[in-house]
Amino acid sequence: MVSLKNIDSSPDFTRHLASSRAFEGKPLVIVDVGARGGFAKYWSCYGDQIKLIGFEPDAEECEQLNRQAAGSGNRYFPVALHQNTGRKTFYITAYPPSSGFNQPIIEEVGRFTDKVNLSVVRTIEMETIDFDSFAGNNNIDYVDFIKLDTEGAELDILKGARQYLKKSVLGLSVEVGFQKWHRDQPVFCDIDSFLRPIGFKLFDLAINRSSREALPPLTHSPIPGPAERGQISFGQALYLRDGAYEIASSKHPGDGWDDTKVLKLASFMELFCLTDCAIELIQAAKNKGLLQAFDTDRLIDLLVPPLGKRKVSYREYLESVRVASLTKPPAGGAPAARAKRLAVRWLPEPLRRVIRVCLTRLRDTIDGMIK
Repeated sequence: MVSLKNIDSSPDFTRHLASSRAFEGKPLVIVDVGARGGFAKYWSCYGDQIKLIGFEPDAEECEQLNRQAAGSGNRYFPVALHQNTGRKTFYITAYPPSSGFNQPIIEEVGRFTDKVNLSVVRTIEMETIDFDSFAGNNNIDYVDFIKLDTEGAELDILKGARQYLKKSVLGLSVEVGFQKWHRDQPVFCDIDSFLRPIGFKLFDLAINRSSREALPPLTHSPIPGPAERGQISFGQALYLRDGAYEIASSKHPGDGWDDTKVLKLASFMELFCLTDCAIELIQAAKNKGLLQAFDTDRLIDLLVPPLGKRKVSYREYLESVRVASLTKPPAGGAPAARAKRLAVRWLPEPLRRVIRVCLTRLRDTIDGMIK
């Protein structure tokens, strides 16, 4: 399993929305397909305004997860999702998390150290169902985000969730392969080609490398894992709706855009370190008459990264960007720049304020001369 690397450990905007009960009327619904190990901890920032639904075909693992989740309102189902309802062969491997519906190709994976994990120990026949049917039968009205890690069955599961993808889903975290290690396994380009026409764009990608048997990495673990060197083998892709574009161009998929949907997507963007995208989305929504009940300036300020260790407003941040663009970097490169920042940091605040005013006036003077 690969995890997305860019996660905001202190999502101020999202925590503000949760504490102000912004999602109380329509809580976030997160679906985890291939939920072995439980839900990612970063979802806890939504407090009690989130509903987590997991699917794990390993019945013992699923039972344990439900015991751990007792009293939380979260639920795991021992259900195997696929493109449609039926019965399929499931390949159980020496490393259980690598088990799946697609048979490993020994001729290919045998060239990599990962062959130990993908050695098939037995097969079973398993009942499958598509997500659209399961959700309809179990009164799941909408889904906001789906995470998939199913060892090659991701595209089949996505095809079985097409109705919900078009109707309500705002984001996806999908394990993608770059090498065909399994029979009939879709690779990254196949998943990308399926998701783009229905409104999802790639926003982030974490990759894993695998070493060849010819030069295995030095490790004390009997289970081969991600390698520092080697060919790119698989990764975790983050897909989101481009809400700012859809709102500005009046493209309204599924249920259309409203305040809650905008804030949910913006919070996902913050959570995955895409605050520039979140600010653009809020601005686009405001320009189209959405978010009138919210202080959008305050919301945007919460998305602005600190300058050094100092929290600044959106206006102050843009001003700092403009001033920096007119200031030559100090001689001596990065060490000199760090020394200059340290020197300024120790100046009294009134003097720092005077310096900022002088720099701003200098910039305005230069702008006037240029014009």
